[in-house]
Amino acid sequence: MGYYIFSYGINTGKIAAAFHSGDEKILQQVQETDTFDSYRDFLPSGKKTTPEKAIDDIIKNKPYDTESNFAYGYALICMCDALGEKLPYMQEIKLGYETDLVNECLDEDFNIKEMEIENKLFEKKIPFEIPAIDDWPMIGFLGGQGLAELKKTLSKIKITEEEIDELFEGDEADDDKGCAYQHIKGIMDNIDYCIDNNLEMISFCH
Repeated sequence: MGYYIFSYGINTGKIAAAFHSGDEKILQQVQETDTFDSYRDFLPSGKKTTPEKAIDDIIKNKPYDTESNFAYGYALICMCDALGEKLPYMQEIKLGYETDLVNECLDEDFNIKEMEIENKLFEKKIPFEIPAIDDWPMIGFLGGQGLAELKKTLSKIKITEEEIDELFEGDEADDDKGCAYQHIKGIMDNIDYCIDNNLEMISFCH
């Protein structure tokens, strides 16, 4: 199975305004998404609060169940899915195997040293009031300055769709590089989209 990274473009103020708002329309908007349907009933053994209940707590300003801190992370995913924007590249990136491929290509092909893409996406704390999460989902945030800095770091990279297609048509080693190049280009496209549309980028991994 593994753990996978995915991101949304968000207006931080819009998401923050939904917190403690008591807005039933926002609650309904979140509940109408496929993402909500996927997470709503998730409840690990020994926990009491589902993501569905956590969303209600957040919007209606009810006390948080800090023993079920995971639920508020999944609730935030649902809120970002409903109130944020889908990015151009929504393919999930597998933590470990695929991020290792990305980091290897950044180092060897583009001379970007000592940067692990998973750490870069998750190095900043989120600007939302939810209980600190001790396992999953991981959540990371890149605001305007962080996006600009990462764009500058990656600016030397030039990857085309044709180049990616050619790699996928090659042998297994080329296929791995094609996977890495596709993710790198996708991350760059998402950064550009957020900058061009005055959005921040929030990433999740579980």
